[in-house]
Amino acid sequence: TRTLLTIEENVSTASSRPIIKLWSVDKLLRQTDVQPVTVKYQQPSSTPHPLTAVSATPSISQIALGFAGGHIVLIRGNIAKSKSTKQRTLHVAPEPVTNLHFVTDDTGTSVTLFATTTAQTLAFDTSGSKSEPSMLEERGCGIGCSLVNDEHELIVARDEAIYVYTAEGRGPCFAFDAPKVLLRRFRHYLLLATAAPSTMAPTLDHSRDDDDDLQLDSTESRVYSYNDATTFTILDTKNKLVAYTGVVAGGVRGVATEWGSVFVLGGHGTLDHFSEKDLLEKLDILYRQNLYPLAVKMAQNGNYDLASVAGIYKKYGDWLYSKDDFDTAMSQYMQTIGYVEPSYIIRKYLDAQRLISLASYLQELHTAGMATSDHTTLLLNCYTKLRDEERLNQFIHTQEDYQFDVDTAIHVCRQAGFYDQALYLADKFAKTGMYLKLKVEDQDDIKAALEYMHKLGDSDVSVYLAEFGRRCLASLPRETTELLVEVCINGMNARAGSIDKD
Repeated sequence: TRTLLTIEENVSTASSRPIIKLWSVDKLLRQTDVQPVTVKYQQPSSTPHPLTAVSATPSISQIALGFAGGHIVLIRGNIAKSKSTKQRTLHVAPEPVTNLHFVTDDTGTSVTLFATTTAQTLAFDTSGSKSEPSMLEERGCGIGCSLVNDEHELIVARDEAIYVYTAEGRGPCFAFDAPKVLLRRFRHYLLLATAAPSTMAPTLDHSRDDDDDLQLDSTESRVYSYNDATTFTILDTKNKLVAYTGVVAGGVRGVATEWGSVFVLGGHGTLDHFSEKDLLEKLDILYRQNLYPLAVKMAQNGNYDLASVAGIYKKYGDWLYSKDDFDTAMSQYMQTIGYVEPSYIIRKYLDAQRLISLASYLQELHTAGMATSDHTTLLLNCYTKLRDEERLNQFIHTQEDYQFDVDTAIHVCRQAGFYDQALYLADKFAKTGMYLKLKVEDQDDIKAALEYMHKLGDSDVSVYLAEFGRRCLASLPRETTELLVEVCINGMNARAGSIDKD
């Protein structure tokens, strides 16, 4: 059952008590003569004070009243039928009560009352008989400057920032420095009215026939001199940005959110209508202003698929590249791995001055398992040209699946003078001829070459002695001769054993 709560106050008589009435919305829509239920309560003090805040639970089983004298009164019972109601004073503050908000859990059994005064922010557990106040902060806010969101959190707007509270204490805050007059909510947007106009706020053009849309900060700037102007601002809490800011002539007199839109009533009789743009339009605005990081965040919060988000990173990278910010551009291109053809990025970074960025990209390709043998060869070329032996060693020694042409990799390392790396690959992949060629021709390490040949079979030794024997004899004649004799004797013994068997 939908219920409308109204407050009837006689402004001509200060001592009169405000009358609170409950109306059945369903009956109001069907009937013309509907009698409301009057909520019975007593003034909490002998001196009458204006009623400054009212809140009720969804079931209308509890109603809280706040007064300018600092009293917070709780009414409980079958209030909708005006039966079995009880009243008690929860708290008496030394300053006026400004806002009251009930919050119930999903089961409806736990009820919390948030209260603000001009100097305090409080929470009460009104589920049981005792409702001791919990001091959330010894700072309050003005009337209309707090609300409760869908997460059952209290949002408080103060001049320097917007604060978030739970029943346990204060949470995060959002810096927004301006004297706050009004706080409302629309989806994940916070709607703010501030007492002084912003010099960066564009005026609302009431001569336009079309609807004003939620959009990003305008680059148009004007300074307003009239004293009664109020700035109206829409904050996008999900994407952490200002979606709109503008000056309302005569001040904001009311804000309503209905039919998927926001309506702002101005003091000069104007009514401004705001509707939210779809995600594609928002992104297009961000692209035009080169606000790509915000575009990425907005797309991610809008549940864009990964391929589409990668497309935004590509746009961002292209824009940075056009500004000659190559390193930062590469950081964006790395986010596109798996979605953008690697050759598109690689071609941009083949210049010698950009090899560091190229090597980082190719390394990420390997980490993601997206690299081909050509990518590996190119990465090794980058390391060797950069003389980056540390990263070259790390890459060669940590590869589990060598998806590249080993002969080409050895050739690249050898040509650049990285003989140890070339020897490691030659030994690991049993490239015996290349290993001996590196030892004999490049390092002139004949002793190591002969020791390596000692480990080979006689037939292999014969082949490599024929190729490298002259250089070995010139450097180490005795050791080379001993190896030759050993090969010959082993060969003669092998032939003799074959004859005996015959």
